[in-house]
Amino acid sequence: MDYFQKFKGRFVGIMQLDDCDQLLQTLINTPNNWFVYDTLQPMPSKCLGADDFVKKIKQIKSIVDDEHDERYCGIVYADDVKKPTFVKIFHPKNLGKTCGSSENPPMPQWIISKEKPMDVVAEFGPKEGSEGLISKYLKF
Repeated sequence: MDYFQKFKGRFVGIMQLDDCDQLLQTLINTPNNWFVYDTLQPMPSKCLGADDFVKKIKQIKSIVDDEHDERYCGIVYADDVKKPTFVKIFHPKNLGKTCGSSENPPMPQWIISKEKPMDVVAEFGPKEGSEGLISKYLKF
């Protein structure tokens, strides 16, 4: 399965904040051979070193803790909760439409994987000039 298939594949949503903390701690406890792809930055070409990986996961955790105003998580998804190899984390302030039926669902800000990333923003992000259903008919 290639990176794009994994990105669009089946994930477990982490709903409880304690479960999110546990998943992030699992990542911290296994810090080797991870790519961290911040979709707002250029795609990484190499894995982060263990110390940099731990630092990055702690930074992401701090953002989730400080900026997510809910009593539940709902912004972290993993391919496997106990032995993750692919994790998607959405920025708490960029959730867009959360019902999942959006033409352009929000892009996760951080994709943490064991596999070298491919450009998911170019492949699955909003296309230039794309319009939503309402904006197709109403012009402001």
